Amino acid sequence: MTDLILEVKGLKKTFRTWQKETVAVDGIDFQIQRGECLGLIGESGSGKSTAAYMVGGILAPTSGQVTFYGKHRQMVFQNPVLSFSPRMRLLDSICEGLRYKTNLSRGEIEKKALDAFDMVLLKREYAHRYSWQLSGGECQRAAIARALLIRPELLICDEVTSALDVSVQEQIIHLLDNLKRKLGLSYLFISHDIALVSNICDRIAVMYKGKI
Repeated sequence: MTDLILEVKGLKKTFRTWQKETVAVDGIDFQIQRGECLGLIGESGSGKSTAAYMVGGILAPTSGQVTFYGKHRQMVFQNPVLSFSPRMRLLDSICEGLRYKTNLSRGEIEKKALDAFDMVLLKREYAHRYSWQLSGGECQRAAIARALLIRPELLICDEVTSALDVSVQEQIIHLLDNLKRKLGLSYLFISHDIALVSNICDRIAVMYKGKI
């Protein structure tokens, strides 16, 4: 078995309108080893989030190749509150995806979700609240719990701390670092903050105008 969990070759994304063509990601290459955290940093508009969406399968590349050597990859997004439906309890939101992927009963799925709450150090009682009833940090913990539910090998973290206070940022970084070691996770960690990234990442790649 290869030690790679992810290999990206010549990845390119071009957005076209009737007026112009914009190259957001311009032929990038990188690899992530199993158990490794790769930081992808850059200023706003550098293409790092577009690259993350292609790695996560949300955007189709214009050209190039993304090869994932695991079974499951998940994304955690920048704004944790907006990543949940305001009309659904957190427990229902977290369980929703797994209901379409397994033959487990509702009770079994909910038990897995509550176990995930324990992993991210979030009180189980919060499972019955709505996203707007939680703080940003609590909601981001719930988003991480949702991502962990299918036991991914790779987590793609897109600016997961940028909407949080500095003290809460440190808590989330500490949580992600502990989960990485405990579960053997690999991360693609997107950020504009090199000081923050240096606290969790094994390697750092810098994007500028669509290139690394």
